[in-house]
Amino acid sequence: MIELGWWPTGSILLVAAAVFVWSRQVSIRPPDPLRPRLLNHGAVQLFAMIVVILMLVHMVTLIAGEPLTGRR
Repeated sequence: MIELGWWPTGSILLVAAAVFVWSRQVSIRPPDPLRPRLLNHGAVQLFAMIVVILMLVHMVTLIAGEPLTGRR
């Protein structure tokens, strides 16, 4: 099984954040009728933000040293 340490987690976090920012920049441009968009940038932003949130939660787990379990 692959172990996600600090470097892979940080790398995935940065890549997902960059994809989110890129997709946001593309989605706010005015549409060009001669060049249709082939991606649904709202879905790309949603997926990238989910990955960012998951990586932030994983970083908290790495800092705490044990998995988060919630309230008991």
